[in-house]
Amino acid sequence: MSMRSTNMLVGNGDLDQVGLATRADGYYGYADGLHTVSFYLKLFIGRIHIDATVADNPAEEDWFPIALGPSLDHIDFEDQDGTTKIETFNIIGNFVYLRARTERAFLGRDVSELGNCDRVVLSL
Repeated sequence: MSMRSTNMLVGNGDLDQVGLATRADGYYGYADGLHTVSFYLKLFIGRIHIDATVADNPAEEDWFPIALGPSLDHIDFEDQDGTTKIETFNIIGNFVYLRARTERAFLGRDVSELGNCDRVVLSL
């Protein structure tokens, strides 16, 4: 299998952002189900999420959250100085599509104080 890398989300400065449906392993018929997702964070404060679906033409109700931590469907970045790093996760499952989400409106702060998620990249 050749390596495929795709931008799932490109930061636009919004408080909350939902990336586009991105073709995952199941779309291509790969059997290993291995996905690597990388969040490129710059002074980021907030939550990151990955959602998946097995639907060929997903509607909003077809998406479900993927656990990124021991029992959470998201990861919190709460350092008041923000987090600058590339946060990477391996996700296993025969998903047809994945999407990335960032969430920050719940913090009640101006977006200029919360840094940015510059992009999210999916590698198969």
